[in-house]
Amino acid sequence: MKKNISSFLKIVVSVGVAISLLFLVFRNIEWDDFWQRAKEVNYLWVMASIALSIVSYVARAYRWNVLLKPLGYDLKTSRTTLAVLIGYLANLALPRLGEITRCGVLNRNDKVSVPAALGTVVVERLVDVFSLFILIMISLAVEYDRLTQFLIEAFAYLELPKWTLIMIPILGILALTALAVFVKYQSRLEGKLSKIIKGFMNGILSLKDIRNPMGFLVSTVIIWVVYYFMAYIIVFSLPETAHLGLGAGLMLLITGGIALSLPVQSGFGTYHGMIAGMLLLYSIEENTGIFLATLMHSSQLVAIALFGTIAIIISFLIRRKNGRQNGRK
Repeated sequence: MKKNISSFLKIVVSVGVAISLLFLVFRNIEWDDFWQRAKEVNYLWVMASIALSIVSYVARAYRWNVLLKPLGYDLKTSRTTLAVLIGYLANLALPRLGEITRCGVLNRNDKVSVPAALGTVVVERLVDVFSLFILIMISLAVEYDRLTQFLIEAFAYLELPKWTLIMIPILGILALTALAVFVKYQSRLEGKLSKIIKGFMNGILSLKDIRNPMGFLVSTVIIWVVYYFMAYIIVFSLPETAHLGLGAGLMLLITGGIALSLPVQSGFGTYHGMIAGMLLLYSIEENTGIFLATLMHSSQLVAIALFGTIAIIISFLIRRKNGRQNGRK
C-alpha cells in the first residue's frame, strides 16, 4: 500500500512540475502566431528526424548487447531494440521508469537477469554523461562565448544548499568504496538478496570485460552523431532558423541533453525553456525559439510513441509464441 502511494505521489509531483514549467514557458505565447508558424513548417525535415531516430535506437540496443555479452547473454540486436523502445515509451509515464521496464522486457522475452541488466543500464548512463561532458568540452572550442554565457545565465539563480556540495563527493567516495568491497568479497556473497546485489554489481563491472570495445565505442559515437543530426536538421524546417550553422547544432544537442537529464517528466518545460533561451544567443526571438523547441521535442515524442507501440505489439507476439512452444513441450 505504501509503495503504491509513493509511486502515485512521484507521478503527481513529476507531472505537476512539468505542467508548471510548461505554463511558465508558454504563458506569453501569442497562439495565433504559433499556429500560423505550424502551417509554414517544412515537415519533411521533421519526418527525416523521426526516421533518423531509428538508427539511434538500434545503435543503443547494439551497445547494450556488448555489455550483456560478458554476463553470458548473447542476444540479437532486434530483441534488445524492442526492450529499448518499450523503455523509452515507459519514460513518458514516469521519469526513469524506462530503465526498469526495458530490463523487465528483456527478462520476460529472453530470460535476462533484471539486476544484471540494471547494472549494465547504469554503465550506459554513466557513459552517456561522460559523452555529454566531452561534447561540452568540444563546444567550448567551437562556441565558447555563447556556451559560457548560456550556462551562466541558465544557472544564475540556482542556489544549492551547502550540504549538497559536501554530500556529492561523499556519495561518490561511498559508491567507489562499495564497488571495491564487492570486487574483493563477491565470492562470499550468499542468499537471494546477495544474488540480486551480485547480479547488479556484475552488470556494472561488465564494462571492464567487454569483448568488443571497438563496437562499444563506435556505437556510442553513432548514438551521439545521430542525436546531433536529429536536432540540427529540424532547424531547416523554419525560415527563421534555416541559417543556423553547425555550431548551433552542437549547442542544440548539448542544451537538449542537459534539459532531458533533469528529473522532470520527459523534459516538458525544461527542454522548451532551455532551448529557447539558448537560441536567444543566436538572435532567434523567444516565440520562434519556443516553437522550434516544441517542434523538436514533439518529433521525439512522436517517434517514441510510434516505435514504442510497435515494439509492444511485437514483444507481445513473441511472448505469445514462446508460450505456445512451452505448452507443446
